[in-house]
Amino acid sequence: MLVKRLESSASQHFRGGQSGGGWSEGALRMRLFRFSVSAALLLSAASCSSDKTPPGGAPPEVDEASATRVRRMTRAEYDNSVNAIFPTTVPLVMTYAFAPEDTILGFSTHDRLQVTSLLADQIDVAANNLAEYGKVQLRADWTCAAGVPELECAEKFIRGIASHAYRRPVTDDEVADLLVLWQESSRGTDPGTGARMVLQGIFSSASFLYRTELGAEGAGASRVVRMTPHEVATALAFAITAGPADAELLAAAEAGQLDSPDEREKHARRLLATPAAQRHLYRFVEEWLGITGQANLTKNNQVFPVFSAAFKVSSQAETKAFINHILKERNGSVRELLNADYTYADARMAYFYGKEPSMPDGTLGRLSLPPERAGILTHASVLATYALFDSSSPIRRGKFIMHRLLCREVPPPPATISIIPPEPVLDRTTRERFAAHTNNPTCAGCHRTLDPIGFGFEDFDGLGKHRTVENGLAVDASGAVELSTGTVPFTGAAALARALATSDDVGDCVPLQLFRFAMGRDETPVDEHMLADMRSMFRANPEWRMGDALVGLVRSPYFVHRRTSSPE
Repeated sequence: MLVKRLESSASQHFRGGQSGGGWSEGALRMRLFRFSVSAALLLSAASCSSDKTPPGGAPPEVDEASATRVRRMTRAEYDNSVNAIFPTTVPLVMTYAFAPEDTILGFSTHDRLQVTSLLADQIDVAANNLAEYGKVQLRADWTCAAGVPELECAEKFIRGIASHAYRRPVTDDEVADLLVLWQESSRGTDPGTGARMVLQGIFSSASFLYRTELGAEGAGASRVVRMTPHEVATALAFAITAGPADAELLAAAEAGQLDSPDEREKHARRLLATPAAQRHLYRFVEEWLGITGQANLTKNNQVFPVFSAAFKVSSQAETKAFINHILKERNGSVRELLNADYTYADARMAYFYGKEPSMPDGTLGRLSLPPERAGILTHASVLATYALFDSSSPIRRGKFIMHRLLCREVPPPPATISIIPPEPVLDRTTRERFAAHTNNPTCAGCHRTLDPIGFGFEDFDGLGKHRTVENGLAVDASGAVELSTGTVPFTGAAALARALATSDDVGDCVPLQLFRFAMGRDETPVDEHMLADMRSMFRANPEWRMGDALVGLVRSPYFVHRRTSSPE
């Protein structure tokens, strides 16, 4: 458990050579236990929030809401939170050695992130390093002016840094505990030691590592409650930027303004214009499209002699530049993402696409796409990701569209069915091989909708090179996709991309994917109202802007309400 791991780590730190101190190890371990309180305790007591329910406060706006919860920060959120406390020219990256995060529904932002024994050790190391760094960087904040009592300076420093780190007003009890830690750790040494130990305690705290969605204390069991103003500010900021609320948003929370959906929208749109929001949405697009593992991509060089480390770098750079262009210059337009007739590529990718480059070698520039390509679905990096080591893969590509762009689950094959793809042969096309492989009646239920989508990508090989002939045989890239409006036939991946760019099915799916990414969980029946708000805002602009869906999310009354847990 986090409690035991961080308590143990703190105890080892105190035994490990802190000279000149006169404090009691047992007393310090008891003090630090408060700072490493577990998420379970936070959920049950909700006592770490100092926001109180105001007398005669506004009643809940809704009758039902999702459950209260505590969420562990992701690595990106952790680093962003650190850098909000220590603004530097070069951002600090404290999580580079943290254990990798798993994904649920394709996203690493889910609320089931755990703290393993390994991660607890890594958090302790990071807290210690941050304390050493902060002792120097924040010297002006904890150093006393002549004639000012040390504890007065310490209390002011503690209130400021702890409120910032905990993303809420710090309680008097928390200040008192941290003051004792300051006194005992600096006894016989100097105030700098007290500052360092306080910082280590703060950055080891569950109040820093976890963010709460609990509402004010004292609401009772199984009740729909408003989240506290600081919880709303935190939820809004993390949904848009993956970081804590800035000064303007905090001021709105403290003024009680975030009950207003218009006020929440104002701050959401302001934050969407920041580089932090662009970075966060870039992570969303990468995880949504499942292209985070491109650096590990390998191909058979005998089948694809063009593939090389340099090709991989160029193809990844193209996709990154194109996504960032869509986010920055096109306001996150999903339709442009899927349907653009241009990309941003270097000379290597231009030649690969059959175009004459106009940019110098090694530089990226805008490139008009040939008619057989449209948007990100026909980028070489994406096509190569959803292919096999030595060939294309209609099944992978069909599943990609079904799962990521249409939000339809594809069940795993029965345990009795072999899922080994058919071996490449020289007398048949990939389509012919896979059609024979998937004609098993047991598989027909899924492959009836999966295969026609994947076969429509057969005008591209496993590296993303356009082709009209395979093994001397004509390529058949005809396909069909089942949409809510009916079955839509198409030929080639570009035609599919253009059809998806105007499909209501995609218009429904993208807000759902953004919901899963921002809220960090699966959708439930109670979320249908919030999803309806997101979809309405998303479709209001014909460009289908990702940011608009997030605005719909934070405007919804369901975003700011939770249901407290039922009694055991």
